[in-house]
Amino acid sequence: MLSAQHWIASLPCAVCGNNQTKIIAKKDRNGQPLTNVMCVNCGLVWVDPQPTIECTEKFYSSEYRKQYKKAFQPKHKHCYRETLRAIDRKTRFLSVYRDGMRVLDVGAGAGFFAYVLQKIGILIEGIEPNEEYANYARSNLHLNTIRTGFLRDLTTENQYDLITINHVFEHLPNPREAMVQMHKLLKKGGHVLMEIPNIEATYHAPNKIFHVGHLYWFNPNTIRALALQLGFLIDDVQIINGTKHINIVLTKSDESPASEVEVNSLVAGNAETISKVLQQHTLLRHFLTPAPYGRFLRKSHQYCKEQIDIKKFKNAKDICDSVCSKLLSIQNPK
Repeated sequence: MLSAQHWIASLPCAVCGNNQTKIIAKKDRNGQPLTNVMCVNCGLVWVDPQPTIECTEKFYSSEYRKQYKKAFQPKHKHCYRETLRAIDRKTRFLSVYRDGMRVLDVGAGAGFFAYVLQKIGILIEGIEPNEEYANYARSNLHLNTIRTGFLRDLTTENQYDLITINHVFEHLPNPREAMVQMHKLLKKGGHVLMEIPNIEATYHAPNKIFHVGHLYWFNPNTIRALALQLGFLIDDVQIINGTKHINIVLTKSDESPASEVEVNSLVAGNAETISKVLQQHTLLRHFLTPAPYGRFLRKSHQYCKEQIDIKKFKNAKDICDSVCSKLLSIQNPK
């Protein structure tokens, strides 16, 4: 996967502004042509060249969900899985949330996270670019606070106490602009709760990592460096067990942003570290570890269980309600 070939990027690095890169992949996880490059200065990875913003927005508003989920609206199995994931997200969310906070969920999907929170008495707003999924949230789950649109459509400043953005930031065509936009939307002292994939993760086989939806790949140092430059303080960073996703809590700051010297210090040697991880993550090494086989068994068990559980329901809302009633009652006993 890793190439020694150097590449002058068509746009500067979103973290450090450098355009000297090296190619780390030429195909996506489906074997289709897709060039991903890494900044040789800080280690940020991105798709280059990138589609225009107009193409990207069209893709996410009408094509992405169909390509990714093979459906215009969530199938019953997706309702089951996404409700489970939303319940998992709830624990981390509640460690940041305080009563009375006004919350925005960026990339709200079909509204499963908002629905789970509603079940425990928390109302949040959401924005989702895919019209079919946003309509699903409103019509099937009766979530009238989910609107259709993009983060950049929200222009009223100092509105939110907390913004959640879960596996969305890596899809955005301009991460600097998105970070600035979230800073503007937040009230003084407001928080961002973000989860993104980690380029250093070895959860997937090396030929199954890159795909057209992920325009950027961060590691803990590059996401810290970006946030510190754009007016945020780093509250907490967690690496999720198994997947090694990065879960980070940011706080809007009125202090001066990090200097170029501070940023360079944070990412010094980062590109070399990432390169080493990618070089060592070969197909042979991947399949000589127990990880892919354990994952296969867990997924198989999960899919069998979900088929049994959803068979008795005729509509998606009943599936969500069933999962919520079982798991939330266990997690929040009276």
